[in-house]
Amino acid sequence: MEQEALYRRIGRSVLWLLVLFSAGCAATVQPKEAAAPPKPNPPVFDDSFTVSSMWLGKVLRIYVEGHDPDGDMSHIWFVVSQLGGHMWSNHTVRLEGSKQANFKGYVELPTPSFRSRSGWETLRIEMKIRDQVGHYSGIRVHEVRLGKPTKEEVPSKWADAERLGVIYFDFDLGGDGEESDGMDSSWAH
Repeated sequence: MEQEALYRRIGRSVLWLLVLFSAGCAATVQPKEAAAPPKPNPPVFDDSFTVSSMWLGKVLRIYVEGHDPDGDMSHIWFVVSQLGGHMWSNHTVRLEGSKQANFKGYVELPTPSFRSRSGWETLRIEMKIRDQVGHYSGIRVHEVRLGKPTKEEVPSKWADAERLGVIYFDFDLGGDGEESDGMDSSWAH
């Protein structure tokens, strides 16, 4: 009987603590503020450039410039594919700080220094900018022939461009258009 009384007292004490705790919590809850309306402007690609051809074993630089009137760009999204090689992958390069309003820079893409195929390969790069609300810019597309000499110089407007990031692509180096190891190349960096 003493044990039953003890259990009742403990139960009532726990109940009172719960009531007091929940009353204290209720008193500290702040009303939710109305969410700010989404920012209406999508990001814009101002310019982009990459060489049309280059030797293998070099690092390809993809020059990009963009802005967003709302200043809320989050990243540049790249889809890289090797035409005829059945290889493609997605990549993102984050934009932080002042680069969320406007940026001018380059993204590096290393190319393999060897291959078993003869001739040249075409690398296709599609890119667009995404902001924090989910708006996308228009798409920019560049194709680069690997295994040929570079035909053009990088325009002087890109002399002050800063490095924004690096993307890695899993090239299909198999002979006769077959994949070398059958592995999935869609991993992102």
